[in-house]
Amino acid sequence: MKKIFIGLIGLIGLSACSSENIVLEAFKVYDMSNTPCKTALSKTETRPDFFAAQYEQPTTLNMELGKDGVARCRLEDVKGNCGVKKIYVNCVNQANRLILLVYNNPVEAPLDCICKYNVDFKMNITAPGNYDLYVYYAQSDMKYDENDLAYKGEVNLFAGKKTSVKLYPEMMLREK
Repeated sequence: MKKIFIGLIGLIGLSACSSENIVLEAFKVYDMSNTPCKTALSKTETRPDFFAAQYEQPTTLNMELGKDGVARCRLEDVKGNCGVKKIYVNCVNQANRLILLVYNNPVEAPLDCICKYNVDFKMNITAPGNYDLYVYYAQSDMKYDENDLAYKGEVNLFAGKKTSVKLYPEMMLREK
């Protein structure tokens, strides 16, 4: 009886160190920073042709995995209200599915303009390979649904290889 009890305690201890926890932790996002507004666009004050051309340009996600297992990432030209103060990125890994959540604090006083921002961040990726990438523009509480999907596709993350994808051009950061 004593051996069975000790065996059960050992199994419980081993299950607490499952590989799932390691994989989920391996995709931690850190060193986030974003630029101030690079380009401001206003439907009422910007020439319509310039506004349309700038607004239609998609956000680009650039990723480069270093030999150290750190992916250096940049979201270029993220569109959001000019009242956005800080942009965040969070990451979830589910069985070769890499989900990036891009969000900001609620905009307290929305302005009549749209800004373009760059967001730089790093991720620890301990298992190079092919991933199904999903990028969502989530609410400030990180809730999202299929309407918030900004990109869906496969990416290849290997040491020394640069990967670049274009997000859907109509997507913009949420105000709330």
